[in-house]
Amino acid sequence: MLNQSKYFTTLIISTLLVTSCSYNSLKPEVVDRSSAQRMQTVVFATVVSVDRVILSGDGDTGAVAGAIIGGIAGSSVTDSDTESDIAGVLGALVGSAIGAKAGDAATRKPAIELLLDLDSGETVSIIQEEGDYSFDVGQRVKIIKNKGKSRVMPLK
Repeated sequence: MLNQSKYFTTLIISTLLVTSCSYNSLKPEVVDRSSAQRMQTVVFATVVSVDRVILSGDGDTGAVAGAIIGGIAGSSVTDSDTESDIAGVLGALVGSAIGAKAGDAATRKPAIELLLDLDSGETVSIIQEEGDYSFDVGQRVKIIKNKGKSRVMPLK
């Protein structure tokens, strides 16, 4: 049982380390390294409205960690192999549900939804994480498009 606990503890720590390193910022001033020295399309627009929204968090990482912890905790409540297996599965299910909620709540981000009138006459909406820039109705902005993603920055 001790070796199994060490295995699961190592697995939990490894999972958390790997997933914590995969964070990608959605702030307009943070650019992915792969975008450097690549041509991007620029479109100009005028801000029509700015609304505050919340980007949902990452419940998947919490669900995985919760399932592992719940499975270990559940399987250790009895000495019977059959009961231990059943309790482990139930613990994993409960732990996964709790972990998903906790992960989502812990990783939510404040964001803004910008409604923009493009110079082409089209109106679009872009949601991005709040950054160092502020936006006002009537303000001119540039939209930088790259690989299916767009970020909005003030036109200075």
